[in-house]
Amino acid sequence: MTLGRFGRTLALLALGTLAWGGHAHRKVRPKPRPRAAKLRRQDRPPSQVPIVNVQALAPFLEALEHTPAIRSVRILQFGDSHTAADYWTGRMRQRLQARFGDGGPGLILPGRPWRGYHHEGVNLQEGLHWPADSLRSKACEGWVGLTGAAIQPPAEGGTFTLVAAYQEARIQVLGPGKPVVLGATIEPILEQPVGERVLQVFKAPGYGLETLAFQLPQGSSLLGVDLRSGRPGLVYDELGLNGAEFLDLERWRPELRRSLLAQLQPDLLVLAYGTNDMGRTDISPEDYQERARGLMAVLKQESGACVLVVGPLDRMGRNRRQLPRLREGARWVTKALRSAALASGCAFWDARQAMGGEGSLLGWKRRGLAQKDLVHLTGPGYEKLGDLLVEALLRESRSGK
Repeated sequence: MTLGRFGRTLALLALGTLAWGGHAHRKVRPKPRPRAAKLRRQDRPPSQVPIVNVQALAPFLEALEHTPAIRSVRILQFGDSHTAADYWTGRMRQRLQARFGDGGPGLILPGRPWRGYHHEGVNLQEGLHWPADSLRSKACEGWVGLTGAAIQPPAEGGTFTLVAAYQEARIQVLGPGKPVVLGATIEPILEQPVGERVLQVFKAPGYGLETLAFQLPQGSSLLGVDLRSGRPGLVYDELGLNGAEFLDLERWRPELRRSLLAQLQPDLLVLAYGTNDMGRTDISPEDYQERARGLMAVLKQESGACVLVVGPLDRMGRNRRQLPRLREGARWVTKALRSAALASGCAFWDARQAMGGEGSLLGWKRRGLAQKDLVHLTGPGYEKLGDLLVEALLRESRSGK
């Protein structure tokens, strides 16, 4: 019996199967050796980014060594909505006051000139919706406080009421007349002409259950209330303004700003801008850098304080078409602020690099540290950012080692 072509094929297949232990033979390629999985950029953990030109902070770092035993220390942080939320600054205030003593809540605007205004440790109860002006307003003439805003009493009058832990309050008023503080006697400690107006500061002691209530005369505006503990320690002021750009500070009346800075005598200014500057197309990087350098130099000279410039946070945004422009904007804004800081004798800290670099915001969002708008952080995210900056400062301070 002879096998046809089909039969011979079946026989060869059967022999092949037996030769390989009952399994049909297949050519098996050796598996490649496993490689270490690459960490995606957005998942990289935050890093210990050093402060550049840290020697510019030497007087401030030296002052920390003597706090609270000998003296108090004051930090003013100016910025945009990242600062205005007071979660970032609130975390830094909490940690630094725990180490160096509680100097009090600091400077607040006892109202809500913009939605979401908030200050940790202060309960604003009345007067929250009084008319306000700010550097972000097109009609603003620059007569604002260190918060970048001012509040005017309504025509029908009213009372500001807040609750906080403080022993001494200083009420900053622009214009004529004397505030009426309910339940306490206030003492005038400053009356100074500033341009065409008059800056007045009144001192009010703590009383009752840490409640401060006062009324303003018509024609005046409230620039802020400085709440102090009456003990040596550290004060960390949140001076953020929603939507702010760094060059908005050019609109501020310099004579008023100088007087207000002289009142507080800060040891450190933190300038945290850039998020809203990334999308600008109406200014060249060179012009932005030069104007920023001028502002930094002026603020340093007027305050007599050290200056730390903080680069913008990582930003993505939900509009993918804007992403290339935002990425490019983040690069040139960060570079311009860094160059301006070094040229004006200031220190610089790269917040985006500390977060993990470009695109890191996506990783922060996955961990619940950034909001869905891919611009702002969550409460825990701002606390993490505050920890990163505090640790960068403490690494440079002998009192933190």
